[in-house]
Amino acid sequence: MTVLGVDVGGANIKIATGEGFAHSFPFPIWSKKNDLVSSLEHVLGMAPVFDRVVVTMTAELADCFGSKSEGVRFVLASIREVFADYPLKVYTLPGTLVSLDKAILDPHSVAAANWHALGSYAGRMFQGKSGLVVDIGSTTTDIVPIIKGKVASTSRSDLARLLAGELYYLGVERTPTCGIADQVTFRGKPCPTANEWFATSLDVFLALGLFDDEPENHGTADGRAATREFAKTRLARIICADGDEVTWTEINEIARELNSIMVRKIAKAIRQVVETHQMDAEMTVICGHGDFLAEAALDSAGVVTHREYLTDLIGANAARCAPAYALATLAEEAWD
Repeated sequence: MTVLGVDVGGANIKIATGEGFAHSFPFPIWSKKNDLVSSLEHVLGMAPVFDRVVVTMTAELADCFGSKSEGVRFVLASIREVFADYPLKVYTLPGTLVSLDKAILDPHSVAAANWHALGSYAGRMFQGKSGLVVDIGSTTTDIVPIIKGKVASTSRSDLARLLAGELYYLGVERTPTCGIADQVTFRGKPCPTANEWFATSLDVFLALGLFDDEPENHGTADGRAATREFAKTRLARIICADGDEVTWTEINEIARELNSIMVRKIAKAIRQVVETHQMDAEMTVICGHGDFLAEAALDSAGVVTHREYLTDLIGANAARCAPAYALATLAEEAWD
């Protein structure tokens, strides 16, 4: 039996099987809601042969929906239409699989449940130890407490996870720089940053050379390519300058400062989770394409743990789609 895990996010649709296939598709649902069915049909065409489907999501929070319940039902209705020929289950926050009909009747139980699937899967790697799963993606950071190999979080909503420090809205691509810092140091002086969507965290890491140029990627603040040269212009704009008004040295200094602020903020959340659960963080499983940021934040937090990287354990593609992969693996075992 092969199960296809489908994770419908706000910015990406991710699919995976427990056999190692995984793929991520850009899909900004806030602007393309009515294209969800056609996008899922594209997903269906790209997937390998599978027998069953299991679904999770975070897309319900997008502001194209009037409420999270509306978002969940919209996503599940689209899933039903596309995968009508397959047995289908939905992952819940308690860690169980339910029918699509039951999920529609209780939308809050399945909203934003992908982190729990990842924590449940990764918890096995702890071999009864305690610690953290830290997943930094394009938009958010998930910090999942694991105690004796089990998910220890009692949070059942994004709001509760924000309050607990377990969800932090910083990611390595989509975070607006004005949401990272309201000022940066420029030519030795504090300079306020423009409170506009002029640049994002993607530009920070392009400028620092931590991400390679992606000329085909136009999911940037100004719609121009995700290249280091355009990142310079976008970062200059956050201090109301043109790219030719600042040097590369100055742009790199701004990028390093923004990176350091992100590290400190995520480190603070890590400390909050560790202190709340009064845990001995014996190990950490790191995943997401912001793994370098997770490592720096753990160092800054002073959380000394043995670290495992999901990329090393399941491969780069599967790790990039970690919740979908975890979901498929768990469902293959638990399907009744």
